[in-house]
Amino acid sequence: MKVRPSERDIIKTSQRVWAARKELAIDADGYCSCADDNIFGGLSAAPRQDFESGDGTELGKNAKRGKIQALHSSSALACNWFDYWRGRDLQPLSQAFEVPVLFSTLALEQKFPTGLGGIGPNLDVFLTCADASVFAIESKFAEPYTKSKLKTYLKSKYLPDDRGLWTKAGLPGCQAVAEALGTGQHDFEILDVAQLLKHMLALAHGFRDQWTLCCLWFEVPGSVANRHRQELTDFSAQIGAEAAHFSALTYHELFTRMVRVVGQDDSVYIAYLRERYVAEAVIS
Repeated sequence: MKVRPSERDIIKTSQRVWAARKELAIDADGYCSCADDNIFGGLSAAPRQDFESGDGTELGKNAKRGKIQALHSSSALACNWFDYWRGRDLQPLSQAFEVPVLFSTLALEQKFPTGLGGIGPNLDVFLTCADASVFAIESKFAEPYTKSKLKTYLKSKYLPDDRGLWTKAGLPGCQAVAEALGTGQHDFEILDVAQLLKHMLALAHGFRDQWTLCCLWFEVPGSVANRHRQELTDFSAQIGAEAAHFSALTYHELFTRMVRVVGQDDSVYIAYLRERYVAEAVIS
């Protein structure tokens, strides 16, 4: 009986097929020889500066390859999808995300402190709106298909005995979920709940109630994706009224919305996204 490849293998294989079609040189781990090969139109100055200012090692350090060189990189996925719009009319993105107020600026890999010191959360995409509200995106590619205890783990500094950090920030629903993680009394397995909570804490700390966090994830149809979708629904239900600050969408759903609102001038960009990320994966 033929064994179905894992979701991560499906993603990696489909990306390798795309790279082979483009005659790109990649190593045994699926990394391009340079970041430019992995980014639509090459990595320009603005996103390069964003990544250099971030806390990750997207561009590499000490002569080591950068994470963004991986074909399966969620940062590369976000860069390919969103940096195209920097300096362009952002109305199509506002429409695709069904945000009533137009986006006005866009940046990648932005750092936001939680008020606790140390390294704060880094958000993959950060959009500001004309009314001073913000729309932040956490990009997920292969991550939902990898198990990790860190997805439901919060360091002790997030759960001090004397106060609730999320409650203090106006997020009592998030506080309840955080405390459930602390005691192990939860049913999350796949969703990176800890990361979402930290992002929401940082956004509330910096922008009070004028923010939205979107979990934008790549769906490989199957039981794991179904579980991820259900856990997103459960998370929204458990945080209660604070779900007004949270949304979730798949890249495929976003693409369907975008093709309805983009113009003819965007056809090359749309063709790139369709061929690389949206078309059916080819598995040998």
